[in-house]
Parts: sequence; C-alpha cells; structure tokens
Amino acid sequence: MSPWLNSPLAIGVGTRELVMAATAPRWKVARRHAAALAEPTSVAIPDEQCFTERGVLDALNIALAADAGQTARTVLVKRQAHIMLDDFWASHAILRGDFRTLSASETNQIVLAHFSDLYGIEAESVQVRFSVQRGGHAVFASAIACTLHDGIHDAGMAAGVDVRSLKLCLPELLNRVQDAAAGAGTALLLFVADTLMQAVLFEENRWVAYDSQRIFPGDASDAERIAARAEQSFERLAGRTSGKREECRIYLCGAEFDPAPFEGRFCATQSVAQPAMDKPVAYRLMEAAR
Repeated sequence: MSPWLNSPLAIGVGTRELVMAATAPRWKVARRHAAALAEPTSVAIPDEQCFTERGVLDALNIALAADAGQTARTVLVKRQAHIMLDDFWASHAILRGDFRTLSASETNQIVLAHFSDLYGIEAESVQVRFSVQRGGHAVFASAIACTLHDGIHDAGMAAGVDVRSLKLCLPELLNRVQDAAAGAGTALLLFVADTLMQAVLFEENRWVAYDSQRIFPGDASDAERIAARAEQSFERLAGRTSGKREECRIYLCGAEFDPAPFEGRFCATQSVAQPAMDKPVAYRLMEAAR
C-alpha cells in the first residue's frame, strides 16, 4: 500500500479549476519522498459554471470521488483536507478603530454590520472571519457565503474527508508581507490573481486600508496598465494616512510583472517569493494549502 494513501489532501480552488494532491505528513521530509506522491488531480469547472458556487462544489465532488475510488479498496481511515480558496470567493475589508477591549462576539457583530452597510450582505448569509491587528486598532475581516462554506464541508463529509482548514489566499499573505515591510514606512501589497487586483496599504508596519478591483483577461499581462491601477488604488487608500506614493515601497504578488512601470510610480519594487509561478492559479493555491 502506498504510504501516501492516508496523507492529508491539499486542495486549491480557483474560479475555473480545482486542483487536489496528497501532501506529506508533517513528520515526513517532503522532498525526500516527493517521488512517491501521486500527480495532482485537476478538475476543470465548465465554462457555464465558472465563477459559481455550484461549479466549485461539483468540481470538489468529482475530485473527492476520484480520490475515494483510488483509496477505498485499501484505506478505511478518514482523510484530512486543507483547502485554499481564491479571494474571488470572499469579500475582504479593513476596519479601523479601537478593538482592544471588545470581545470576539462584539467584533464579529461590528464586522457583520460593516459588510451589510458596504455590500448589502445579510448577516445570516455569510460566515465572518477576522484578525485583530497587533495593538488592537484595526481588523482585517473576510466574509464567505455560508452556502459555499457549508457546501464544501458537506462534500467532504459525504466523501469521508475531514476538512480541517478552509482558508483564503490574501489573509495568509499579510503576515509575511508585514514582516518583510517592517521599517519600510509606507508599503503597498499588490496581489494580482485570476480575476482580482487587491491592494493592502501598510503604514508604520500596520495594515491600514484595503482596495480591490475586478480585472479581465489580458489585464494581468499588461504591467503598464496594472501599475496605473496600483497608483489609483494607492491614491484611494492613502486619503486617511500621511503616506506619499513617491515614498511608498510596493510588493508584487500573484502574476509576474516587469517592475519598470512600477518603479516610475513608487520608490521601490519588490516581488514576494511564490512557488510554481509557471503553474495555473488553482495549482498555486494547492501548493499554498500544503
């Protein structure tokens, strides 16, 4: 029996594709045993179901059924899965205020009210996640539709898979970039993925504002256009700060860009280290889930 049949699953969920693969247990050295791992399973979401929760859930059911077919003959132990979602599947926001004395329940209610005011989201329809910034003066919050969140867990349960973590990509990047930007004064994280350009502004090593824009096919390969949009995002975000664009360092993540158009607009440009840049978005999300 393959030593990987009981290994946790890593699943990346994009807008057009889902990629799933076994991952090495923590007590194994992944590089040493990489050859024993099966090739990732890729499930394309049909064109008519792209950008829909139904498309995601159908693709997940197909992938989990294929995994069950490979393992059911020899494995009776329940698998675990770690899932990373494209940020298209959630809404994000940064709320500023004094959260130091608030309970988690009180903060949750404030976040729900914010999403309701901003997007017209009904509180009962979403699951909210949030992280309070060090010092307690800001919250990074995300809202995921309950139908998607619950549907993913239900699909796992039906396939005998325990979904141990269900994460979004951008929140996972924040701490990495925040540590890298320490001492940089004003910094902008620009995360360009399949359908979204997201920007998070840092000032004095704290995130202070969030912005997102929809992008379309061809946009992500046009560095000049993305650089111009990054400049616009900075101007929108910097209204409540003392930051100046000419003194702002920009961190590029997601798509690969020629840094030249950004260097003319910001004081410095730096790319965030990422795995498998030559792979599709869902594959990179799967690698991040590992």
